[in-house]
Amino acid sequence: MTSRFQTIYQLQTIRLFVFCLLLLFISSSAFGQTEIAGVVSDAETGETLPSATILLEDSYRGTVTNTEGYFSFSVDKLPATLLIRYIGYDSQQAEITSETDFPLKIELSLSVTEMDEIEVTDRDPGLSIMERVIARKILWRETFETYKVNAYTRQSLSNDTSIVSISESSSVAFWDHERGHREVQLSRRQTSNLSDDQNFAGVRYQPNFYDDNIEIAGYSMVGITHPNALRYYHFRLLETEQMDGVPVYKIEVLPRRDRQPLFSGTAWVLGREYALLEVDLKPNDVVNFPPPVQDFDLSYKQQFSNYGGEYWLPVDMRVEGLIRIGIVGLQFPSINFRQVSRLTDYEINVELPDSVYQRSDWFARADSATVEDHRDKMEPIPLTLEEVAAYETIDSTKTLQDAFRPEGFLAKMAEASEGRERRGLFGTGRLLPKGFSIRGRFNRMDGFHLGLNYNRRLFDGNLLVKGFSGYSFHSGLWDYGGSANQRLFDIGNSPVHAFAGYENTTVPRYYSQNYTIAMNSFVTLLGGDDYFDYYRNERIHTGFEIRRILPGITIRATGQRELHQSFEAGSVSDYSLFNWHDPRRHNPQINEGTLRSVNLEVGYNIVDNDFGFAGKRQVKAAAELSSSSIGSDFDFTRLSVQLDWNFNTFYSRRLFANTLDLHFSAGNSFGDLPLQRFGTVDGSMNRFTPFGTLKTRNGVPYEGNRYWLAAAEHNFRTIPFELLGLRSLVERGWGIIIFGGAGYTEANGIYPEDLMISGGIHSEIGLSLNSLFGIVRIDFAKRLDAPGMFIGFSVPRYF
Repeated sequence: MTSRFQTIYQLQTIRLFVFCLLLLFISSSAFGQTEIAGVVSDAETGETLPSATILLEDSYRGTVTNTEGYFSFSVDKLPATLLIRYIGYDSQQAEITSETDFPLKIELSLSVTEMDEIEVTDRDPGLSIMERVIARKILWRETFETYKVNAYTRQSLSNDTSIVSISESSSVAFWDHERGHREVQLSRRQTSNLSDDQNFAGVRYQPNFYDDNIEIAGYSMVGITHPNALRYYHFRLLETEQMDGVPVYKIEVLPRRDRQPLFSGTAWVLGREYALLEVDLKPNDVVNFPPPVQDFDLSYKQQFSNYGGEYWLPVDMRVEGLIRIGIVGLQFPSINFRQVSRLTDYEINVELPDSVYQRSDWFARADSATVEDHRDKMEPIPLTLEEVAAYETIDSTKTLQDAFRPEGFLAKMAEASEGRERRGLFGTGRLLPKGFSIRGRFNRMDGFHLGLNYNRRLFDGNLLVKGFSGYSFHSGLWDYGGSANQRLFDIGNSPVHAFAGYENTTVPRYYSQNYTIAMNSFVTLLGGDDYFDYYRNERIHTGFEIRRILPGITIRATGQRELHQSFEAGSVSDYSLFNWHDPRRHNPQINEGTLRSVNLEVGYNIVDNDFGFAGKRQVKAAAELSSSSIGSDFDFTRLSVQLDWNFNTFYSRRLFANTLDLHFSAGNSFGDLPLQRFGTVDGSMNRFTPFGTLKTRNGVPYEGNRYWLAAAEHNFRTIPFELLGLRSLVERGWGIIIFGGAGYTEANGIYPEDLMISGGIHSEIGLSLNSLFGIVRIDFAKRLDAPGMFIGFSVPRYF
């Protein structure tokens, strides 16, 4: 025996001894069942064979060996016959009786390949072989309706040095060719740093590589047995092996298309049956994520068996993945993911319980009684030595947060900030009582404003109470107010809220769909133009809101009384932090008086403004009526509408498909609309140009009592750079966006001479470099109706 074989023999003896101990402590036998355990190895070298398949004859029951060649599972009765299979080796049967000693030592011999030479033609034989696989699959899939299967899953997370968590589960999985997958977790076990609620181990997202379309990380992938697979893949025969006298074809899988999410790797096909025996596949480079993801890698291995029947079914799934996340100054350790799953005890074409499909969730946990009943019935794939050590050494103090703690100067700043927050001012703990927060802003009329906000939910969250107060150091005025929002009752799934409030504060004269007071404060303080005009408003309001009265629909009705007052002329603050500003423009006087009105707002799928970070599908419509008949100094009706919609266009199989985003907003009024109720078309705020603005309109917005804005942009993502072969830019996530927009405002009646109206239709087109360094988008715009070029920036569009 050579020294290499002696070393292997000694190592296997040690592992076998440890495995026997594991069987005593972590493997349990249910009443009336026999636990079968063993190791599968190469008969000549003694090397163990990972992921060998062990099948129980005349059943849909089986398991696979772990990465060290060991297996265990239970059988209901003896005698029993096992079939042990490994590609490239002759299969072996093992007769199990009450006299059999465990653990079994299964030694497989290499198959002797004596195959006819393959005739070389212009067409690779791999194509013909896969054509037969696809044709056979189409035939047997016609009668394949449902299955129910028992599953075991183990997931582990590792950083750059060691395993940091393990979670295991046993579950029952269901599949219906029309209704899809469902899974019920029956029992679970995990390392001490995870709770039961954090254990999501299961097979619900496990791909079946016999499917036509396969979802991987949000990408819709064309499977290698899709009816049109030959349009998407090159199949090349690498070699012909043998198993039990039957040829096994080893076929290389290569993508035929460069910009479609596809697989590459190897497939093994059983001759005569023309069925997949095993696949070892990875998604191609199209499957990636933009910064801050720096590296993303996945690989899948899966074996199949027909268990002596008609249908070829998954036996297991082995997944390995890696992701690296980081930006300048913030680098996380590598996150390594590993999953092994075993599927056994298939029940084919059975009636599935409707109860599991009544929930929209794919995954559910059994009730506590069922979990307790199955707690000791989990039949795991044997743990590796590293996993055993992890269970013994990982305790509740070794959190995932600590295991994946980032490094870099930004991480140190964040840790220092957390420390200050815990210590508070001068180490005294939290500075403010619960519910209070700092209130601040800066504008050219109030100067610095500083105060407190109060925000608290009471009575199980059904009552929301807010309050605020603050002082403006330039104007010398106080802001103060409060409100309450009470959940009254539900109409079906629709909660009904009532609200009321009072406030006396400085408010912007016009509303912006894109910019906040906080953003404007920052820009103005640094010396930029103050985007808004202001007036004082003492307001009392009350109303009600019905949420989700229809899917996504919210209705809100408000009655209000407002007392409007102008700031004194010439009271503008001429200050900025570094004195970089131009002379501040004056603040127009408003139409003073008492405004009483009724508002009605209807919204669909309303989301917070994210400055164009993601596409939206929302609709908003509003109407306001003010009349002297209800004691108002103003008579008008104001209508407005806003639509934002996002469409996938090209490369829809990608997680981030090419998208078209549309925006339309418009408003009209009847009667004498006061200046402080005019509508606006947003321009850029000191070169900040989010979607939904006219980028070449720099400074204050267009205003009018009638207005409209239409904008569109198409996000080609990285496709242009892929076509140009600029791989370095693709890997950085840089993309191309083309955009265009047009807007119009008009004003009737008496209004200030310097009121900014469009004077016709303002139109523009442009191009953007998206996601530069993962944090910024650069816009290049050309005005069409008049001379003008513009360069601006905004947040990158990711979704």
